[in-house]
Amino acid sequence: MICKIIFVLLLGMSTHAFAKQHNKIDTLGMSKAGQFVALEEYGYKANTHSYFVTIKIINVWTKEYVGSTVEVEEPALRPISLNQAREKAKKLASDDLKRFKILG
Repeated sequence: MICKIIFVLLLGMSTHAFAKQHNKIDTLGMSKAGQFVALEEYGYKANTHSYFVTIKIINVWTKEYVGSTVEVEEPALRPISLNQAREKAKKLASDDLKRFKILG
């Protein structure tokens, strides 16, 4: 029984280690009335050895994306490159964040 449990755990760990992309989704903020929410997806692409950031704004009342989608991809030279890519994406999205009055 213990051998089966160990095998399943090792199998799970090995499939996660060989994933092509690791990502996380966060909210950057929302409008005062809660109608608009800014979503930030960021992470690492193994096949291109780069960090990526995507920012989208969703109207939660109509369940549709609004504004423009911001996409940034930077070489993964150092861990700080991810933070730089995230800051660059936020600057590019700042006009839409102001337009939809998103605070965060």
